[in-house]
Amino acid sequence: MFGIDERIPALIYAEGEFGKLDGKTANGLVRFSEKYEIMGVIDSTRDERYAHEVLPDVTERIPIFSSTEEALCGVHKKPMAFINGIARDCGVFPFEIKDIFLEAMRYGMSLVTGTHDYLSENEEFVKIAGECGVDIWDTRKPSDAKRMPVGKLMDKALPPRIVLVGTDCAIGKRTTSLEICKELGRRGYRFNFVATGQTAIMQGARYGTPLDAVKGDFLAGELEHEVWKASQDVDIVIIEGQAAISIPQGGVPLALLKGAEPHGVIIQHAPGRTETDGFPNYPPPNLQREWDIVEFFYPDTIFAITINHENGIDPDEWKERYEREYGVPVADVLVHGAGEIVDRIEELFLKVER
Repeated sequence: MFGIDERIPALIYAEGEFGKLDGKTANGLVRFSEKYEIMGVIDSTRDERYAHEVLPDVTERIPIFSSTEEALCGVHKKPMAFINGIARDCGVFPFEIKDIFLEAMRYGMSLVTGTHDYLSENEEFVKIAGECGVDIWDTRKPSDAKRMPVGKLMDKALPPRIVLVGTDCAIGKRTTSLEICKELGRRGYRFNFVATGQTAIMQGARYGTPLDAVKGDFLAGELEHEVWKASQDVDIVIIEGQAAISIPQGGVPLALLKGAEPHGVIIQHAPGRTETDGFPNYPPPNLQREWDIVEFFYPDTIFAITINHENGIDPDEWKERYEREYGVPVADVLVHGAGEIVDRIEELFLKVER
């Protein structure tokens, strides 16, 4: 989908978190990655032997190992990268277990991590990387550019832009975005995907920026630039959302909308979620509240709802309920597929010859 011909063999470290909210980077990479060939997941707390036994929508047979050493003995190809698959609150690196990552470099694997702690600037990690001849890639490290919005997206000749917003963090916006892109590709449309978080960048997205690491003044301008680049010679652009405007640090998702200037918005919600991710003292995610906030800034842009079936909800029941209440297409793309959502995208935005 992103045009990468040869994937890099890699292991993912997800101890204690695979299949859970804070394991979202690992969860996303086992579902889809063009940049890396995932050879295995490391999580000694899982009794399951393969990733698809934890996440049933995973299509590849990816083993789960209890340690790096077990993984290296159990794979058929030498891994060249060691990926931190855990995304903790506040984006911190787990320095209390740094020896696991230092040892991975000594085994000849480059490090890939998406935290706000940049290992490529850490003296100890840089020293070991140099001694072992491996690299460190901080995927959450923004560019040095200082871009302000300049109106690049005001050109009416540019293709339609769809943004995936959500009612919380780690709620499935990226996964839904990618499933929509896959369906657009199956129908023959030319599309580009714009990543706004570290996991999608790891997956191989050609356009994007780790938006929550960009300085506030430049958030909208940085995204505007990436979206403009992605808007050349395609039929449509799909833009990954971040967090939710209604959560306590909601500045990033609002700046994202300002930078993307969407023609249409899809809102993702998890009906079974009982508290806001990382903010248990605040109200839980609320679909109507987020809908109202988004539409305050961009009236009449929300045209579909996508749902996350976590915590054992019945996705069919919620699909029927929201379609009745909101009068828009509703789908859990991992259960129902993205077909109905893309049908609506075609109807509203893609009146083009294929």
